[in-house]
Amino acid sequence: MAVETLFAPTACEVAEAKDHNGLDNPLREFAKCAVAMRNVLYHDRSLNEEEFLFMENHFQALEMAYLRWKRKHGNTGH
Repeated sequence: MAVETLFAPTACEVAEAKDHNGLDNPLREFAKCAVAMRNVLYHDRSLNEEEFLFMENHFQALEMAYLRWKRKHGNTGH
């Protein structure tokens, strides 16, 4: 399902668009997906059980991976 972008880009999105060398491709793709997900959620439509569980599982997987990475690397990313 295609999602129309109905919202003005954030300052971070504008800066990201200007700096094409700032992020590795997977992070750039993640940013695009995060913006698309934000737009879907802003439409405030209800989700069926399958959609909800799909989204919930992916958020949990991402959170676990991020917290593991953050413990290892700290806030600086080095």
